[in-house]
Amino acid sequence: MENNNPSILHFKFDVSTFRLLGRELITDRITALFELVKNCYDANAEKVDITFESLNPLSDKSRIIIKDDGLGMTFEDIRDKWMVIGTSSKRRKKTSPEPYNRVVAGKKGVGRFAVDKLGGKLVMRTKKKGASVWHCLETDWTKYSEEEDRQLKLNFDENQEEQKLFTDIDNKYWTEPGDENVQGTILEISSLNDVWLERDVIRAYRELSKIAKPTLNVKYPFGIKFHVPEYKAYDDRPVESLVLAKATLSYTLNYRFDADKKKYYQEFLEENKGRLIVKEKEAEIFGPIGFTIYYYDQEGKRNFTKEDRIDGIKVYRDGIIATPFAEYKASRDEQKDLFGIDKRRWSGFFERLSTRDIIGWVDIKDELNPEIKDSTNRQDFVDTKEWSSLKDFVINQIHQIELYLKHQKDDRKKGNAERLKKADTDIDDIKRKINRIKQQSFFASPEVESELNDITARLGEIKQNVSASTKDYERMEEDKRQQENIMFSLVSLQAYAGQISHILRISIGIIKRSAEFVAKWISLGQKQDKSVKHARRIFDEMNNLSKAMNFMLSYAEDDSTFEYFDIRNAIKELFDDRYHYLFEEEDIKAEYVVEDDFELSYNKKAFQDMFGNLIDNSVKALRNTQDKRINCSVYRENDNLVMLFSDNGPGIPEENRDRIFDVFYTTTADLGGAGLGLYIVRTRLNSIKGTISLEPNVFKPTGATFKIIIPLMH
Repeated sequence: MENNNPSILHFKFDVSTFRLLGRELITDRITALFELVKNCYDANAEKVDITFESLNPLSDKSRIIIKDDGLGMTFEDIRDKWMVIGTSSKRRKKTSPEPYNRVVAGKKGVGRFAVDKLGGKLVMRTKKKGASVWHCLETDWTKYSEEEDRQLKLNFDENQEEQKLFTDIDNKYWTEPGDENVQGTILEISSLNDVWLERDVIRAYRELSKIAKPTLNVKYPFGIKFHVPEYKAYDDRPVESLVLAKATLSYTLNYRFDADKKKYYQEFLEENKGRLIVKEKEAEIFGPIGFTIYYYDQEGKRNFTKEDRIDGIKVYRDGIIATPFAEYKASRDEQKDLFGIDKRRWSGFFERLSTRDIIGWVDIKDELNPEIKDSTNRQDFVDTKEWSSLKDFVINQIHQIELYLKHQKDDRKKGNAERLKKADTDIDDIKRKINRIKQQSFFASPEVESELNDITARLGEIKQNVSASTKDYERMEEDKRQQENIMFSLVSLQAYAGQISHILRISIGIIKRSAEFVAKWISLGQKQDKSVKHARRIFDEMNNLSKAMNFMLSYAEDDSTFEYFDIRNAIKELFDDRYHYLFEEEDIKAEYVVEDDFELSYNKKAFQDMFGNLIDNSVKALRNTQDKRINCSVYRENDNLVMLFSDNGPGIPEENRDRIFDVFYTTTADLGGAGLGLYIVRTRLNSIKGTISLEPNVFKPTGATFKIIIPLMH
């Protein structure tokens, strides 16, 4: 009913709401998949089957189907809960129905809009046990998109009656006969937005393996199974939780409630003279938590298989992961490294643990930690003082382990040095004893005397070797200290280079403008021609110097990552900043996925220039392609950084494959290609013991894929 009371107004939802709550709120498809699976958990499901059909290339048969055996819904549930934005049903009743009594993972009432990130159409079928029909609902997001596009072309000042709201779009509902003994919900998502490469499926599998805490012991299990006919390794494969190999160190910190004082007390670690002691104090402002941490040295890491991952600390709320960690942003604190573990390594690089050394989790509960809240987009936690305090607590606990490990390391060094010195002293003692034996052995046979002389001679050689080893050890320790000093000095030098470049650029600008003034306004005189000539020369030289300073600045930005820079940030700058407008102009769909936090010891600009050459080549190759795509996947394989860079252009003919890395070889001379791009890439990679090769393309039916391998320690 229309409201004609001017003193009362109601909120309305524009048709664009579907984007704001879907693809623009949850910008990563793995996160979208995660949200839908968590809904299955809340529905008391024990089994979830995820089927991927016709992923690459996309067709009208492409589907993602999520099927669970949960409670299912009635028509009233669909109408009053599923179709209500931000429904409060899970916030009012915080646990699922008996006998499961699961603390519900989704509470915001917008997770269902994650479907829009995966595909343009959803058909949902759902039923409760005992019901004779499936309740079916079709949501076609393209209708919302088409209406939005239509409205953008209207002048609403003149066409008020044309405006259609989000709530005005029709969603088709019907019923189908069903077995009364079956219950659950099936989500069939079609009109997929993106090709799913095998690496995307692997990433989805790995992320979903973390949905439940590794040590969670529940009465009613929650299992997920993948069905991916295209990628056989993941077809009919159960999603298994994180495997915890035998750790070098492991600690679990708990809390207790003092009924008399009505206070919670928290356990924490404290390093004291080479010992890690578990102490207790009153719980901090974020509330009592459980904290488990596993540390792995190099030997411990060998117990992990290729598919297992060591990737830092996660947060679990009532046993279920609180943030999917699938959302990638530039800031490391907002990615997998939620606590900023890697970021602080510059404050003491050689003694810091990274997310590749530890596995752990923080256990929080809704009732005990109410101010630790997921952000709506699932990228991080809401920035409250409680969340900030919790991060400080976790970092402090890791630091206590670092202090302990450093103490152990220093003790080993000291012990080795002392053993070398003792060996040197022991040899002298043995030689003296042998000499006394020789002097007292008046009746010793020549053979015995010869043996004693030989032993004495050999002891002399051993003493020389031990003395040399002691000096080498001391020299190595000194060299290491010098290397550390040089490394940190380079950071200071980098900052200085940035400052001096700015100063010189300003000075050069002043000189250049002055010279330009002289050249233009010098008074007439006998030496006018010569004066003008020199003034112009000054102007030209200053201009050249200015260009040189700009180039120097690009290598000496005032940034703390001069030696080690973050790979994801560097690639994000290329895709989202430097080439963003070119991708839009050329209508190229460019995607990148960096599966972990990586630091590379290299020049950032050289790395980006190298990567930029690949992008430039792909842009040229795609000039005659209709559905233009570029895909970049970055992952870790043993001690190497691996990058797969692909486009779906025409590919590289077989006869040219051996020549593409040759200097001056090009197939795009008509577009300005000089044949230097891939040659520069290969040359720069060779300098850091890296490689680049042409691989079978990941796109079908045509395209090119380059595989780059860079040692993380070179």
